[in-house]
Amino acid sequence: MREPLLELCDVSVRRGRVTMLSGVSLVIPRGRHTAVLGPNGAGKTSLVRLLDRQLYPSVDDDGTQGRVRILGRSDWDVALLRRRMGIVSAGLDREFSGGQTGRMTVTEAVASGFTATELADWGPPITKEVLDAAEAALARVDATRLAARHVETLSTGERRRVLIARALVHAPDILVLDEPTTGLDIAARHAFLDILTDLCRQPGLTVVLVTHHLEEIVPEFSHAVLLAGGRIVGDGPVTEALHPARLSAIFGVPLEVSRDAHGRLATRVVRAPD
Repeated sequence: MREPLLELCDVSVRRGRVTMLSGVSLVIPRGRHTAVLGPNGAGKTSLVRLLDRQLYPSVDDDGTQGRVRILGRSDWDVALLRRRMGIVSAGLDREFSGGQTGRMTVTEAVASGFTATELADWGPPITKEVLDAAEAALARVDATRLAARHVETLSTGERRRVLIARALVHAPDILVLDEPTTGLDIAARHAFLDILTDLCRQPGLTVVLVTHHLEEIVPEFSHAVLLAGGRIVGDGPVTEALHPARLSAIFGVPLEVSRDAHGRLATRVVRAPD
């Protein structure tokens, strides 16, 4: 039996007097697309930063420290890890929206995923092999037409597609999408959900979606983890973890959950009659 893709065991993260995660234990096996859902301040961003080694588990008062294992290892070189894991986040989007990074062509930006860098000078030589991989990654997100553009000239929706292509170019085992529809208009958001559905159907790729929007959890996600106050308060199949009573409790408003004709989730605030 192969090792889990991601495994956290009793992990806490503190900065000063602020506890961002508290005693989190979580296992995500290969092939199980998982959504991590929670309100603002629940600890979702801290979880992503643990995965790409921007944060490390804090040492508890008794001297013990939680463990994070990714692809069976806890001793990763950060650069090598980021070549096995594709991550798209709002912070990364900001980095690519301007400056020297934004002046890269889309092809250069996508190719930079091979070295997990954000400047063309630090990226790989654009060999035929690299170019073919970049073109294939852009085609997967329907962005081939953008190849010669400079990243800073793209719309938010176009740039998000490019960043997903960058995350996919090196054929990672895991794709982590952190609040991926932030800043997208209705049309771009709808297009993203179609891309997300296609990605979840790709063999060999496991997708972890971090969000506070239930509507982003397409039917291909079989499992959901609920975070609130830095703790896991739900972990199980989508139909169980996203129970309306549990969601209402963590978001602080009475909610109903429904599915549309395509099986996509939606929420509605239940208002008391006048």
